[in-house]
Amino acid sequence: MPNNTNSIAPQPSQDDINGDSIAQLVPVALLIILANGLVLVLFWKRTQLRTPANYLLFSLAACDFMTGVINIPLFIIVVFTPVLTSFTFRNHMVSVFNNFTAISACYHILAATTEKYLSIIWPVKHRSITRKTVSKVLQVVWGVSFIVAFIPFAWVNMEDNETQRKLEVGHVIFCLVAVFLLPYTFMIYAFVVIFKSVFNRGKVKRTIISRSYVSRQAALKRRCFFLFASMATVFLVCWLPWYILMLLYKVHGNTEDMEIAAHVFVLVRYATSIINPVLYTFFRRDFSTGLKSLFKKQRSRRFSFPLFSNDGEVTRKVVNTIDDNTAETTV
Repeated sequence: MPNNTNSIAPQPSQDDINGDSIAQLVPVALLIILANGLVLVLFWKRTQLRTPANYLLFSLAACDFMTGVINIPLFIIVVFTPVLTSFTFRNHMVSVFNNFTAISACYHILAATTEKYLSIIWPVKHRSITRKTVSKVLQVVWGVSFIVAFIPFAWVNMEDNETQRKLEVGHVIFCLVAVFLLPYTFMIYAFVVIFKSVFNRGKVKRTIISRSYVSRQAALKRRCFFLFASMATVFLVCWLPWYILMLLYKVHGNTEDMEIAAHVFVLVRYATSIINPVLYTFFRRDFSTGLKSLFKKQRSRRFSFPLFSNDGEVTRKVVNTIDDNTAETTV
């Protein structure tokens, strides 16, 4: 009998692999919930943040929050536990829900970029944008995202495998074009126009207004440009490789050669839901001011103490009183 004890290298068990993957995904989900939950709390606590433009970012935070609360737990349950026995249905559930938040997040960033483009190029028309207008835009964003993401359920039980494969390839190509290529083409155009407008307007106003005022305005607009350019770039880096990977998988159908890449991009694609709130919390002046004010208010409440007046009545004096009405709302 041949000795095969050394012919096969020791391999980690499937339980160990699943355990490592879950251990990586759970902290990511918690960070997503914490970061976006903070934005939702800020919006609830700070009325100054409830501007029409910021409702787009609030909706984006809600979309990213869903990734941590729904998508990652669903991914863990479906992929690493035998709750659902149908492999095809399991794959569709994971891909559909992930596509839904991905498509929605991309269109949110597109809408936010368009809003900023209009505010700089057509400032007079931009003033007519109300919360009702933004609400209609968000309804379209969520509705279109839902329809595009859930289309694959139409052929989940199709018996003709070849036709099903062609439909899946077509859907991935459609997402690449409609969700990434066309929106990003407009984003690049908008960023170039905004960039030119910022510096051309600064040159004109320098002869009319004080140089310090012009410098502050230019700095604010550059910060705004950096914010949305960063959000769009991060989303592109985090999601486009995943869709390309999915396209390769649909075309070739070989998963063994792409296991490592798929594992990496599962983590990378979820990272965008952490980076987005960090960008618009710490790089937008109104959000960062609201965040500082919120924490200062909580700290001042902790260090408050009673003082007794001459007539014996108890009054309250709070250390480091925060005037909420002075919070800045500019970008």
